[in-house]
Amino acid sequence: MVPVEQAPAGRGFPWPPPEEAFLARPFRAVGYGSVLLALVMLGALLIPAGPLTSDSRWYELIQDSETSLLTHVALVCNALGHGVWRALTIAGIGIALLLARRWAALTAFALTESLTPLLVNVIKVAVDRERPPARMLEAHGTSFPSGHAAYAGATAVALVLLFSGPGPRRRWWLIAAAVAIALMVWSRTYLQVHWLSDAVAGATLGVAVALLGFGGVQMVVGQASRQP
Repeated sequence: MVPVEQAPAGRGFPWPPPEEAFLARPFRAVGYGSVLLALVMLGALLIPAGPLTSDSRWYELIQDSETSLLTHVALVCNALGHGVWRALTIAGIGIALLLARRWAALTAFALTESLTPLLVNVIKVAVDRERPPARMLEAHGTSFPSGHAAYAGATAVALVLLFSGPGPRRRWWLIAAAVAIALMVWSRTYLQVHWLSDAVAGATLGVAVALLGFGGVQMVVGQASRQP
């Protein structure tokens, strides 16, 4: 996506950053993000310590569908969602935005990728929900919400907003993002490190933070650029 304004060469990091049109209606995106975040917070208040009925049914279905191929796919998703691969992905995107001098984009992306794990960890501590009993991997921390799913939701939406412009063609990128998020949600439950409700809540949280981050930055920068 091409910035609306380019930063003058040789003048360092400008503030406010140059305006970019991530969203056709940033105010609406902030509203949607706020609603989604409120739903996650409400879920954190109401979620029981044990699994929901839907969690138990999905858990049984997943146990009956285990194959070698699916296990390998789930393990790849697990690797991409934490540790070195996650750090390299975030760093690579950040460096690309830095080299392109897309300061507003870099600001929104940094906010999204820093606030998402912060909120995940705060909610985890507050809820303190136990993970499923027969998990395939050793997992640390509590279960609600899924940090992997939150990362997938935030990063997938961020990539769409960073590298596609508002308009009809974006829907294909949104479909691809939805598939990637759903794959991560599935993988966390397949590996039995999260209940389905944990993974769905995590993905919802990530999407919410991305909408709030990018919509908020666009609104602030747009407002600042209109000031005399």
